[in-house]
Amino acid sequence: MPGALFWTSADGSLARVILSPLCSVDLRYEGDFHLVRPYGNESGTGWGRGQGTVTGQRVAGSYAWSNHPRRRGDGSMLPEVRGVVTTHDGAEVVLELTGRTSFDENGVGHQSWFVLFEAEHPSYAWLNDLICVGEGRIDENLTSHIDVFACELEP
Repeated sequence: MPGALFWTSADGSLARVILSPLCSVDLRYEGDFHLVRPYGNESGTGWGRGQGTVTGQRVAGSYAWSNHPRRRGDGSMLPEVRGVVTTHDGAEVVLELTGRTSFDENGVGHQSWFVLFEAEHPSYAWLNDLICVGEGRIDENLTSHIDVFACELEP
């Protein structure tokens, strides 16, 4: 069942946003993840690339991506993942994930995401107007699972 979020809009009325499950994204790095910390502390920048899968009823396929995150002084990462989903019917959908990863005492990263899709193919053009959020985890093996939710204003 979809979740809901309430807030007061600019005109003072109560607005309701429905969070509807859209898809799951599973990511795994290929090769090394590179992290440079040139300032004598934890802050820095990184780069890596990988493959993944997108699984959902309306959008699904393989995902080729790269990540160029920043690292904050407290060790949290600010990922910027961009890539292309090749759907099962051959369409290409650009998928962009930006967010924050904070690590717990066991090294598991808890991720909050802002998610956008863009597609030229008519079957996926409906994605172009969605604003999405995601919640995920990344483990010590640098594999990540993200649940993506579409944010839609209640009519």
